[in-house]
Amino acid sequence: MSLLTLLLAGVLAQASPASRDSATLCVTDARTRAPLVGAAITSRSAPAVDHASKRLAVRHLAVRRLAGACTDLPAAGALTTADSMLVARTGYVPRRVAVPVARARVGDTIWVALLAVGATRTERLAAVQVTATRIAATSTASATDVRTAGRTTATVRTADARTAGASTVNALLALMPFINARTARGETGLSLRGARREQVAITLDGMPLNDPATGIADISDIPLAGLQSVTVALGADPVGTGAGATGGVLALTSSAQRIASIRLGAFQQQTVEGAWHASSAGALWTASAAWRTATNDFAFVNDAGVTPQREARINNDEQRATMSLGVIGSRAQLSVLGSTSERGMVGPANVRTYDADRSHTNRLLVRAQTTVRGTTLWSGVRRMQLRYVDPTRPALDSRAVAWAADAEWRGAVHDVAWRLGVGADHLTATGGITQRRRRGFVGVQRAWRARDDERWSVDVGARTDLIEGHGLLPTASIGAERRLAHVGGRAQLVAFARAAQAVRVPTLYDLYFSSPQRLFARALSPERVDLDVSSGLRMVAGTMRHRASIEGAVVARNTRDAIVWFPGNFGWSPANVGVERLRGVESRAEIVAGMASLSAWMTAYDAMLSTGGLRIPTPYVPRLAGGAQLQLHTPAQHATVVWRGMGTRPYTAGPRNPDFELAALSLVDITVAQQLRALPHWPWPRLDALVAFSLENAADASWQSVRGFPSPGRSWAMSFTLQHAPR
Repeated sequence: MSLLTLLLAGVLAQASPASRDSATLCVTDARTRAPLVGAAITSRSAPAVDHASKRLAVRHLAVRRLAGACTDLPAAGALTTADSMLVARTGYVPRRVAVPVARARVGDTIWVALLAVGATRTERLAAVQVTATRIAATSTASATDVRTAGRTTATVRTADARTAGASTVNALLALMPFINARTARGETGLSLRGARREQVAITLDGMPLNDPATGIADISDIPLAGLQSVTVALGADPVGTGAGATGGVLALTSSAQRIASIRLGAFQQQTVEGAWHASSAGALWTASAAWRTATNDFAFVNDAGVTPQREARINNDEQRATMSLGVIGSRAQLSVLGSTSERGMVGPANVRTYDADRSHTNRLLVRAQTTVRGTTLWSGVRRMQLRYVDPTRPALDSRAVAWAADAEWRGAVHDVAWRLGVGADHLTATGGITQRRRRGFVGVQRAWRARDDERWSVDVGARTDLIEGHGLLPTASIGAERRLAHVGGRAQLVAFARAAQAVRVPTLYDLYFSSPQRLFARALSPERVDLDVSSGLRMVAGTMRHRASIEGAVVARNTRDAIVWFPGNFGWSPANVGVERLRGVESRAEIVAGMASLSAWMTAYDAMLSTGGLRIPTPYVPRLAGGAQLQLHTPAQHATVVWRGMGTRPYTAGPRNPDFELAALSLVDITVAQQLRALPHWPWPRLDALVAFSLENAADASWQSVRGFPSPGRSWAMSFTLQHAPR
């Protein structure tokens, strides 16, 4: 371990640290306030007469490509002695910062907000001004929140997640509100607002990660080292994300950092990941990679037989490797993500038929983006290959390959932002199955603030999808927020409301299911969210170090022809049900007081399916769910306690019956972390080092996220992270 630590420290510490005697400049998205990595800053002199050409000329003094969203500005240098700066990034309108940076005081943070190329005229006129604020008065939480009018969102930065013990994306999601994770056979799916995992859209820098064949994105494939933040947004998003986002969106934002992390844990869990960046040829080059292995042979009590027996999971191991590459230039951007995994296809607790079965999955995603005459063009390709191997019955081996290609063009005309896109899906599978589908869409959206009352914020959008075999599928959304009260600049009360529609077409996996039972067709119609509405109040008060917030909303969703996989359906195929209705309440609260913070969230849903004269509770949707997080920290030490709980969950296709419900659960995770840089005689002043120890499911609760698939009891994990941290 000591030799590996020295090697990692030597690699990460190559770049020289910036001067501490400096101000800081940060670049954000003007609309979402999300940090932007890869911006280029060009210092410019005041126009002067060029005696050779007899014309006014602007002299460029220096160019700096930002590896992260922020950079230090030394007290002496070209950037601080220039008359102005030009801040530019792919997909955004360049912005000239006319305020002399030299006037900024040491310790100040200068915020520069860039507008997307497709920004409307109203957004351009109301562009956020460049501001300089003291670091102590700047809230990092507000800088990373992503908000659409009337929508409930929450953001967690990966840096904060690591101090809370999260060293994988799965662990990070356990820290986020409103998320219920469902795990079986090594795959992790998400449920938002009572939706099934294929109803949740997952994106990376706007690139869809959901597989075209299954509709599911396995977030276990994403390396945490390559991420900057994760945002969860509840409710349908037909315009911003498109078809499939009927329950909500999980938006991942990539980062450019130099970091290396090692994680060891129970059940032989081993994870190694790292990220790197460099500036060359006028572009920012980024790379990240991760490798993980685990046997997952935890003990559990098998109560499916005559008498309960204590057993260990068999054929539950997994191996994963992931790599991502990125290039960000002034006018173009390229992203590549590839992963490969192998895992045992362990069956339910009392089924031993699958004890030798294996699954091999390969994924590849490529996306390119460029700016052309005030508009943005991007195209992407996704490929997934799945092999199912049964050594005891080779005749049942199967293989499926799915492709998806997308292209999109977006821009704005006056106050209306527009988007046009085309795409195609293709699937081949064992048994001579071939499936193709073409698609396209057009969408428009307008967001504005009332001229006579800036307390109002409204956005309206509409989208129409054209899917081969399903025709035109129109959707729309509208959201509004109004500030009801604003006290002393430190407290505000906001009322919000949102209504949206959504559509999800049957995935190729829904139509042709690859399994030992082989493939057969099932005619399915698209599921339509006729109405997804939410309305509530949000109150925020205080400063960065001392603040409080509370939010609550009532929600309702009606879905027609919902595509549901009923547990116990031995046809191995989903079905359209008549109507799915969800009614409920969502709430969260947070208190921050210096070195301590406490946050909590709660959801209460009543989700019912109506089909054939029957009313059936939607499988696996708990009536009550919630979580809480307590954090205590000093500049060098961190302690975190996380609680998650869910009520009973039905798992059969029948009327509600307590005998056919998974028991309520309560899970507690405890983490302590130490920043080694704060210790005396730390040998690498250019590096931040973090050691974290976590006790997961500390109470050793027995629970199942999916019927028949037990989850681990008490377990532990330890991580060591090195990160380059210029000062």
